[in-house]
Amino acid sequence: MVYELSEEKRLILSNIEEFAKRKVEPISKKVDEEDHIPEELYVEMKDHGLLSLIIPQEYGGLGLDTITYSKVLEIFGRYSGGIALSLEAHNSLGLNHVFLFGSEHMKKMVIDYTLKNSRPVAWALTEPSSGTDAKNMSTTYRKEGNRYFINGSKIFITHGASAKYIVVMAKGENGINAFLVDGDSLGLERNKIMNKMGVRGSDTAEIVFNNVEVPSENLIGNEGEGFKQALKILEGGRIAIAGIALGLAEAALNLSIDYAKQRKAFGTTLSQFQGIQFYLADIATNVQAARLLIEHAAELYDRGMNARKEISMAKYFASQVAMDASRMAIQIYGGYGYFRDFGIERYLRDSKLMEIGEGTNEVQKMIIARELLK
Repeated sequence: MVYELSEEKRLILSNIEEFAKRKVEPISKKVDEEDHIPEELYVEMKDHGLLSLIIPQEYGGLGLDTITYSKVLEIFGRYSGGIALSLEAHNSLGLNHVFLFGSEHMKKMVIDYTLKNSRPVAWALTEPSSGTDAKNMSTTYRKEGNRYFINGSKIFITHGASAKYIVVMAKGENGINAFLVDGDSLGLERNKIMNKMGVRGSDTAEIVFNNVEVPSENLIGNEGEGFKQALKILEGGRIAIAGIALGLAEAALNLSIDYAKQRKAFGTTLSQFQGIQFYLADIATNVQAARLLIEHAAELYDRGMNARKEISMAKYFASQVAMDASRMAIQIYGGYGYFRDFGIERYLRDSKLMEIGEGTNEVQKMIIARELLK
């Protein structure tokens, strides 16, 4: 099935593509080298609606459907994996959790703050001793009167070092709850994590909670619903991660085509060698297959249907395509591909996170198999 976007959505994507090419591409190498996204870029992204991509228009957002949203992240994936991940973690996870499950007051407060201050929202689930086994978390809460107190730690949290608002999952006597925590709370400690392999630039941190006080109105949804909420959020996040992976694969393909047409060996261009042509054919075919999987999963998700299998297939396949495409691209570049000056190796480093984030590919295969065997 071919998905036709409306003229309005095509215009939105065209404007975002122009913005990414003008503002992101020129700084992508610097963002990777310095592991830092300039604050002014967040302001410009907010002005272009990029910090409220899937928030309905009546709340000040762009109100994009999931297919269009995944294509936005695909665009950013072509230019910077780190910036793309920053947008995904904020839009798919942190802000989306508040919007889908928070009170009306909470939604307006967090969205208004984001749009006024250009600061992303963090989402804290992963812990030092429980990554894939997230339900076995050790961060706890206890309730005293109309307050909760949180103790424990979270790790690998995107925007964890800078976010004003953090959505935190913790376990207590009534199961797992989700809380909106103020990043300036007494007892909250942030430790920025440096030296990441890829998706550099996106702020990553450990967050430690030492008896952090949270008012009862900052409980997101009802008691005991936190993990159920998190699973729903992760479904949308997996489609988004697949979109980034697709963008990374597309970039590797385009760079490989350009290089193969220019680079000469044995009296002709690399593009004339059948082995190189086979590499390009494999990448292009897999890119197109990944795109169709993503679009199909996104459509089912937007219809409110059970799309767990299709979402996991899209995330699993697209992330593998990104890894394979960037690996083949380095092979096409040969020795030059191994050096950072040519920029192609960054796509391999960025692609690796796509096989890990929002549930490892091993988890995706478990989900696929479980759905098949029902």
